[in-house]
Amino acid sequence: MKPEEYVLRATDHYYKGEYEEAIRNLDRAIELRSDFAEAWYNKGIVLSVIGRNEEEIEVYNKAIELKPDYAEAWNNKSAALGRLGRFDEALNASDKALELKPWFAVAWCNKGAALGWLGRDREAIDSYEKALDIEPDYVEAWNNKGISHFNLDDLNEAIKALDKALKLKPDYAEGWYNRARVYAKKGINKKALSDLRKAIEINKSFIEEANKDKVFEKLYDDEEFKKLG
Repeated sequence: MKPEEYVLRATDHYYKGEYEEAIRNLDRAIELRSDFAEAWYNKGIVLSVIGRNEEEIEVYNKAIELKPDYAEAWNNKSAALGRLGRFDEALNASDKALELKPWFAVAWCNKGAALGWLGRDREAIDSYEKALDIEPDYVEAWNNKGISHFNLDDLNEAIKALDKALKLKPDYAEGWYNRARVYAKKGINKKALSDLRKAIEINKSFIEEANKDKVFEKLYDDEEFKKLG
């Protein structure tokens, strides 16, 4: 088989959730053609899904070494660095992606995330707005914009952004959870509990998050909160 055929086979395994098989096929493609930047990049995507972030970054570095103008690899590297808490490096990588591809909405969103992690929420909001100028229905950008407004105590603006995210994606558990946090901070407990209930119905892990989240402390003794768990 040709290297390109192994990549296609890997893609098929990836969409079936057969990640180790996907990696094996990508490795075979790379053995046959070591300068195949797209195969290295695709391997990074698979490694990301299974949480092997250090290896993921190494693979993106290889793709970038082969193809320095590979904006998508720079962008995914930014996301991986962020997951490892290497936020300054994540910001630099997203800036490089945007230097190569200024209309890259996902890169603007990743830049916003890096800025948010660094406590630079005003700048983060600017980045999310640029992402939304390019892709107005970008759910994650609306959600992240809401989080940054929350961090800045712009609670009404946070609700507006999260309302938009939930209108676009009603089954978005993270959006329900984040809006619950805003309502809890505003002291609107009934709405906070309602949104939190919806988040937990979609994703049970949010009950554990809520029990560790100080913004919900005033609700811990509420009987409705206790029923959520």
